[in-house]
Amino acid sequence: MKILITGASGFVGSHLVDKLLSHGHEVFALVRTPSKMIKVNHPSLIIIKGELNTQSPDWISMLPHDLQACIHTAGIVHSFEENQFDRINHLATSALLKALEEKFNGPFKFLLISSLAAAGPSFLDEKKDETQPDFPISAYGLSKKNAEIALKNFSNKNWINSIIRPPMVIGPRDQAVLDIFKMVRDGFILLPGIDSKRKQYSFVCVHDLVETILLQIESDKSLLLYSAHESTVSFEQMIQEIKKQLHKKRIIFLPIPFLLIKFFAWILKLVWRIYPHSLRLTPDKIKELQATSWTCDARESQMSLGQTYHYDFSKTVAITLRDYKERGWI
Repeated sequence: MKILITGASGFVGSHLVDKLLSHGHEVFALVRTPSKMIKVNHPSLIIIKGELNTQSPDWISMLPHDLQACIHTAGIVHSFEENQFDRINHLATSALLKALEEKFNGPFKFLLISSLAAAGPSFLDEKKDETQPDFPISAYGLSKKNAEIALKNFSNKNWINSIIRPPMVIGPRDQAVLDIFKMVRDGFILLPGIDSKRKQYSFVCVHDLVETILLQIESDKSLLLYSAHESTVSFEQMIQEIKKQLHKKRIIFLPIPFLLIKFFAWILKLVWRIYPHSLRLTPDKIKELQATSWTCDARESQMSLGQTYHYDFSKTVAITLRDYKERGWI
């Protein structure tokens, strides 16, 4: 199958490129910086330089007329400008759909990699499933939900359109969770809020997530799915597992009141306007940090696709830590 992957040099996108190539697919990798794909040397990989925008992207002309599918992983997760979420995650997705339809009006598959944030948090000891209403609480989550709505309203009957919502994704090459590993290594754990230890999270290893994506793109079903391991972890369990695998004897938890965290996030935003930086603590992320539970039920992926989740949290931490050490990140 000839497949376009947006965000191909990103965390999930790069693993997806590896997986699809290993299964014999011909991959068209959309990247802003082609040099990031230089380590992938495969005859079935075609690198396309370009980016998403709210206008018709000119790089569409570089795609073959017999392209069969698009897996849309590109987007932003952190930004100090909240309107950027809607522009890139929602409006650029709508522009991409329109541009692809103009060139591929026949049978086509479009798979949107969304987020649990589009559904919103769950109640403690409960899991979100595909039948429950969505209540995104952040600008990021709302932008992902609006992208889903744009896809659902897309009316080309020749297309098979699907959505996958992963929760926290962990695995080799991931720089988002790296900060937590570094805190454990240094022995000081900053807790966002007084009761953060008990907060619950669903997770999925990146290898299991790309397996869900592969199964979905090779199927002929239009589905909305969560992709997650059946177990959940509390924040404290996350820390203790990383501590165990780092062979740390002692760590100190430092609870920080949310009022102080909010203040610090706004200070970072003001500093960013003068001196742009890459720190991830934004006012929008504070809204997600305050929720007590981010959990989801992925049984539909098991029943509809035959998905098996091979990586529990311990195994996921092990392969992630090994990768971090090999890269000299930790």
